[in-house]
Amino acid sequence: MESQQVMNDSTEASAITSSKNKPYRVLMVTGIYPTAARLDKGTYIKSQVDSLIAAGVEVEVIHPKPGPAPLRYARAFVQVFCKTLTGHYDIVHGHYGLWCLIARIQWTTPVVASFLGSDVLGVVTVDGSYSTFGERVAHVSRWLCRHVDAVIVKSEEMKKAALGGKNIFVIPNGVDFELFRPIPRQQARAALGWEQERSYILFGNDPQRTVKNFPLAQAAVARLHERGVPAELVVANGLPHEKVVEYINANNVLILTSHTEGSPNIVKEAMACNVPVVSTDVGDVSEIIGRTAGCVVCPADPDALATALEQALRYGAPTTGRVDIQRLDSSLVAQQVIAVYENVLNKKAYIS
Repeated sequence: MESQQVMNDSTEASAITSSKNKPYRVLMVTGIYPTAARLDKGTYIKSQVDSLIAAGVEVEVIHPKPGPAPLRYARAFVQVFCKTLTGHYDIVHGHYGLWCLIARIQWTTPVVASFLGSDVLGVVTVDGSYSTFGERVAHVSRWLCRHVDAVIVKSEEMKKAALGGKNIFVIPNGVDFELFRPIPRQQARAALGWEQERSYILFGNDPQRTVKNFPLAQAAVARLHERGVPAELVVANGLPHEKVVEYINANNVLILTSHTEGSPNIVKEAMACNVPVVSTDVGDVSEIIGRTAGCVVCPADPDALATALEQALRYGAPTTGRVDIQRLDSSLVAQQVIAVYENVLNKKAYIS
């Protein structure tokens, strides 16, 4: 998908408008976005696009088709450069460090850079060190923090890692509350063909990504088995959102064992489904689940995680997660993003 024009069909007076009394027009630049071949990629970015459209913003998405990375970046550069020369767009909004760099290469249109996590915090390798490539991306991201018009990060930890950049806003990804909703466990398990009486623990990330630390989740479940607690570790990866909803609701508890995170979407999605969460203390997880009974943040230790998992399995009842994260409804988060656009454009208008 070279470029996807996404417009709101409505012209209601309530639409968000620019100083020209027209809807804000945003050019979104991203390396990941759902396609027919990979419905699971970049779903949280599409969710943000959809919520912005629902709020009255016009959005065009630049997402170069698969291919060698240099070719993809070159295609995106040409599209961004040519499209911004038209003067049609109010904002260029990049997602992830190197794609934010592509957004910044032009200087005719204000740039908002959204960083996602590893692009600022670095990439953890198998041995626990940080990869050279990840460090280079982080260096680029930190430079961009001082050379774009506004920065959006997912957590306070990321804001600190930005090293003094200005105009930085902490806005976690929102959750589509219409899609991610509680479904009776029995119903979800029946749809997936799972055993009704078995205990299931969900790992909702790619186990091949070292930063997600799948071996720790495996070790924690192994400790459970040693204690005589039968439970099956289930991986949900590469699934469309509609199927992820079923997986979350079919499980007894979600486990997150990442080395680093920004604001992990799977945790918020589980909260919206009132499913218990057990997690290492990464990103904004402590803030998200800290006051919700049935959810636990604990050290990155197999025994500590096993103890927390056992407690979650015994908890049994739905959590109050959905109520506790109402502020992260995607429609509310969209208003925060629009406020960043307004901030940037008001400053530009004042300077000019």
